[in-house]
Amino acid sequence: MDDPRMAALKMLQRNETTVDELWLWYWANGGTAEPLVFDAYLYGLQEPDDYDDIIRGWVIEVLTAR
Repeated sequence: MDDPRMAALKMLQRNETTVDELWLWYWANGGTAEPLVFDAYLYGLQEPDDYDDIIRGWVIEVLTAR
């Protein structure tokens, strides 16, 4: 799988999802970051902690496989 951040940005560019949808999937699966922090991660403005990085990667992998 691509870097989760890059995979998410590709999905956003192709209009396959929205940042809100990505965040909702992430939060529903145990993510703890607020929407603004999640958005900052996607655009490289903030580095995630290890736990949230695992959750983000898993969610993006699931979404790219659908």
